[in-house]
Amino acid sequence: MELKLPGCRMLTHRFSLKSLFAVVLIIILSGCASSMPPPETFKLNSARYGHTAVADDSAIYVFGGSNESGFHRSVERIDPVTKNSEVLPVQLLPRRYASAVWDGKHSIYIFGGVGIRRGQAYLESTIEILNTRNGRVTRTQMASPRRFNSAVFLNGDFYVVGGSVFDYPVAGESFEYQASSLVTAYNFEQRQMLQFSDLPNARETSVFAHNGKVCAIGGYDTEQTYSRFDCLNPMSDTWESMPDAPVAVSAHSSVVHGDTLYVFGDYTNQSQVLTFNFNSGEWAFSDIPFQGSRHHAAVVFDDEIFVMGGTNNSSGPALDMIQVFKVSN
Repeated sequence: MELKLPGCRMLTHRFSLKSLFAVVLIIILSGCASSMPPPETFKLNSARYGHTAVADDSAIYVFGGSNESGFHRSVERIDPVTKNSEVLPVQLLPRRYASAVWDGKHSIYIFGGVGIRRGQAYLESTIEILNTRNGRVTRTQMASPRRFNSAVFLNGDFYVVGGSVFDYPVAGESFEYQASSLVTAYNFEQRQMLQFSDLPNARETSVFAHNGKVCAIGGYDTEQTYSRFDCLNPMSDTWESMPDAPVAVSAHSSVVHGDTLYVFGDYTNQSQVLTFNFNSGEWAFSDIPFQGSRHHAAVVFDDEIFVMGGTNNSSGPALDMIQVFKVSN
């Protein structure tokens, strides 16, 4: 079965008789020029990369990250209708490579990441909780904090998946990064934390919820980049293998609209956009006109995808662009 999306390059395999040809992978152009217009763009108040973002039912919130001036403590609130961003009168702990999750009511939870204290980086163990109604911030503690963790809210639980930690092979000497396969779920109303089966292949990944499952796409384990795609069924505590992405991805973002997964960017192939259709089980390269970056943040609001900030180089500069892509089922 072929997945037919406007403006995409189809991936298929065609096999000839052994006596005539070797197995050949053919990338077939679907014959459709891009029907998607250039994105609407506007700007963050502060350029940033390594930040996190999340949408509630009325706005988009951007937290943390860093730029040439250092780590951010500010919070930006974006109106998805007027496309305006304002800085809220609240200061959070400076951190990057964290995750942020909305609880479906009026609170946003920020997990993990790397903090900075007296010029030294450390794993941030403080969970900050922003009340979007009154702007108040409360705090609690995170078990096993990780940088580049990815988190999602599903059926009352906050799932925090993968990431990496600091490892000190020799006491007193410099640390190394070690990928984590840990999967923890917090239920703050019941004041409990559960541990689920480990993520297949410890890695820094990107997770999302779909059809009652927690899914992880791609990632990096400090040595290798992954194309694998796995979904956790919380009811059975088992990971189910999904079709691998056509290429390995890291430093990317993932969002779901309807039954389509969108994967924006990659550490190297920064303008790449992949799509996966859950109905057909097919991957495709999309020609969504994404101005590429790594370590950006993306969210869905109604029928639009907002991709914010990022960087094109390990040494910066950070980007302030917000790109808005209209999508449909």
